[in-house]
Amino acid sequence: MDTRTRAYDGYRQLNLPVAVTRWTARLADAKCEHDYRLAHFPDDRRRGLLLMVLACTAGCLQFAVELYAYSRGASGSTALIPPFVTIFMPMVGFAVIWRVRTPAFLEAVMVVGVAIGTAMRLSMVVLHPAIDYMWPTLMVGILFVIYLYLPVRFVTSIISAAFISIVAPAYWAWFLGPALPPDQLFRGLVALLFANALGFIAANSLQRSQRMQYAQSLVLTHLLSTDAMTGIGNRRRFDDTLDREWRRCSRSGRPLSLLMIDVDHFKAYNDHCGHLQGDDCLRRVARLLVDSVGRPGDLVARYGGEEFVCLLPEIGEAGARAVAAKISAVFAAAAIPHPAFAADGRLTVSIGAATATDLVAQRPPEMVALADKLLYAAKRAGRDRVMAGVL
Repeated sequence: MDTRTRAYDGYRQLNLPVAVTRWTARLADAKCEHDYRLAHFPDDRRRGLLLMVLACTAGCLQFAVELYAYSRGASGSTALIPPFVTIFMPMVGFAVIWRVRTPAFLEAVMVVGVAIGTAMRLSMVVLHPAIDYMWPTLMVGILFVIYLYLPVRFVTSIISAAFISIVAPAYWAWFLGPALPPDQLFRGLVALLFANALGFIAANSLQRSQRMQYAQSLVLTHLLSTDAMTGIGNRRRFDDTLDREWRRCSRSGRPLSLLMIDVDHFKAYNDHCGHLQGDDCLRRVARLLVDSVGRPGDLVARYGGEEFVCLLPEIGEAGARAVAAKISAVFAAAAIPHPAFAADGRLTVSIGAATATDLVAQRPPEMVALADKLLYAAKRAGRDRVMAGVL
């Protein structure tokens, strides 16, 4: 993910993927859809585990009923097979889902589970012709589970429901043959038709609203973490990213560097040129800083006023010095006029570069304090220079 963000001239145009497709209920942006599924994966897996528990419980109850009927001679041993399968297979499914780590694999497991469960329910009805009138109720219940509770994408739920709606009555009619009254078959088909229509509408609305809420939360988070004037990250985003990268680098044993950057004599620039031109200057500074950072994982943010920060994960002292030197060179090449100050009449920056190597024993505020101390050492030394140090 590119955390540098982009500066802008004038008002920043928000370009976040918030559109949701109407008929497939997906976020229009493929990456955003992928992130949504990853974000919801823990909840989806819990729903899958709960479905396996409920299916196993239902199988246990059905097995107890069939076992009682078998002990009285009311049914044969064959009738014990479907409920036994509906006990054993959910247990296997529970173990598989517990180890699943990707949304796609979870979706595949749930589709297979629904297919096996449907086949077993149909077998129970076929083995007991006296209750064959219950098959439409069973199928309608399964359809609503698929549409409204199964942790799969909307398109997958439609395909699964359509497959069951075709195979179930066909299998039922083929097995019973002439013994199946036509009016009962037609009533079952009508019930399946309406169940699919209602399930389609409800599932489409539910999945679209969930994705829209997710997209809106992305927009809100982005707005709260973006500096309104420059369009790059603000202090809040810097604090969050610093905390996250500190933990990550401490786990991997890699260094972390921070550049604290201050525009030299900016108050004089503001007083001479006016606040509007001062704001334009800061936007141009932000754009140059973003363009100077080469890696997408680095963060450029506005720290406050005319101060900026650049967070460099997995970069040591030498790398931090190199990035700071590149920034100084970029500003020298840009030659932004500074009519109120500076001997050569151009805008310069002072940089304090701090590097932390032992992140387990140290804390983020210590590195920020060191970078600030080095920055003011650079300013006291004459400005337009870099001071670097290791925490």
